[in-house]
Amino acid sequence: MQQGSGKCVAVVVTYNKLDYLKECLNRLQKCRQFLQKIVVVNNASTDGTRDYLMELSTAESLIDVLNEKENLGGAAGFNAGIKKAMEFDADAIWVMDDDCQVEPSTVDELQRAASSLVADGVEWGVLASNVRWTDGGPAVMNIPKTVATWNDRAETNLIRIEHSSFVSMYINTSMVKKFGYPIKDFFIWGDDVEYSYRIASKYPSYCVMSSEVVHNMVANAKVDIMTDSANRVPRYFYDVRNNFFISKRIGKKETLRFVYGFLKKIIQVSFHGQARAKKVRVLLRGFLAGLVFNPTVEKFQ
Repeated sequence: MQQGSGKCVAVVVTYNKLDYLKECLNRLQKCRQFLQKIVVVNNASTDGTRDYLMELSTAESLIDVLNEKENLGGAAGFNAGIKKAMEFDADAIWVMDDDCQVEPSTVDELQRAASSLVADGVEWGVLASNVRWTDGGPAVMNIPKTVATWNDRAETNLIRIEHSSFVSMYINTSMVKKFGYPIKDFFIWGDDVEYSYRIASKYPSYCVMSSEVVHNMVANAKVDIMTDSANRVPRYFYDVRNNFFISKRIGKKETLRFVYGFLKKIIQVSFHGQARAKKVRVLLRGFLAGLVFNPTVEKFQ
């Protein structure tokens, strides 16, 4: 990327969160001076989202909608959204969930950071926003992992990261051309970690502390099979399988760390809480699947 401050394309993935989506898009439209387009991927919502987006896209030329025929999961949603965004030849792609609450300053600070890095001759990978919860505190699910030399640009309000979440991630489009797209076979969980790590391991990437965004989650807590509701237990299959794959990609030390954490979780689940047998089965299925899971990384064409 040569310019560093051109307009970007925003990508929002949504599924059955119409009220949150309306708030998200209302806020994004206030950022129109920074945006070339807003791509919304509707993962076959059943709550009136499709009709709302049809009306909105007809009245608002800034909105471009992809209506999927079935819920392909967040990973495939971001995969499709980024592919569509690349058609507009922007400098960057700004991705987020439907419960993300942005301000014009959110993207303004991201673009200022990109311009500053380009001016210094830095070919950056991804930039993450400073994600807060509704009470103003850090959103614990969206805290980026920092690298050992995290403070190499701390004086410019940039913290160097190893990976981050898709809750306000600003992606250099030249990186999409180099590294391809998020892995859609992940379905849910870990797709953002894998994708940002894939890029940040090769090109310097940062959390822009002045780019604040609110993640309007119900609770400010990390998901945990120990405490999660019974109807959500099956999805932890993807948590284990995907993170096992990521750890193997990073290296032996990270794989050993993952296996240790997995065994510890099996012991905890076996002796505490309800539906223990079901939870253990889900975790073991995820681990066994992770041994052979080798999804395709789609290249940019």
